[in-house]
Amino acid sequence: MANNPLSNKYVAKASWDFATTNGSGGAESISAHNGPIFIPEGALITNAYYFVDTTLSDNGDDSTIISIGYTGAVAAFSAALLISGTGVNGVAAGNFDAGIHGTLVGFAGGLEDGDDNQTALVALATKAATLKHTEVDVELLLTVGASNVHTLNAGKMTLFVEYVQTGDLG
Repeated sequence: MANNPLSNKYVAKASWDFATTNGSGGAESISAHNGPIFIPEGALITNAYYFVDTTLSDNGDDSTIISIGYTGAVAAFSAALLISGTGVNGVAAGNFDAGIHGTLVGFAGGLEDGDDNQTALVALATKAATLKHTEVDVELLLTVGASNVHTLNAGKMTLFVEYVQTGDLG
C-alpha cells in the first residue's frame, strides 16, 4: 500500500453569520456559529484564509475592531482591524468587506537580493516564522475589541484553517 502524503492534512471551517446571530455590543470573543470549531493539540497550522460572503457591519459606522484567531492567540490570523474605513496601524481598509482575504499565517514574502537560492531560503524562513503550533486544543474565535464597539448586525464570513498533525503533544 502506497503512502498518501496528504492523509495528515486537515482544513477546519468556522463560519459567522451576524445577520442571524449578532454580537453583544461589547468586547467579546465569539464562537463560530457552526461550532464551536477546535484545532486539536499537536497541530501545525500551515495556512489560513477567510472569505467574506457579505460585508460585516456594526450599525453603520464600521468602527468596530475585529481580530480572528483562537483560544490563547486571539489575533493569530488577523490582527485587530477596523471592519471598514481607515485601517489600524497603517493596514489598508476593507478587511471585512466581501471577498477573499489572506491572513498572517502562511505568508512567504520574497526578498530580491540577486541570489535566487538565498531568496528562496529567505522566503521559506519567512513563511516558517508565520506557522503556529498548538499545545492544547484551541477554539477558533472572532474577537471584538473594547473600543468603538457596536452590535454586529450584518455580514457573513468563513475562516478556513489548514493544519497537519505533528504528533508532538503538549
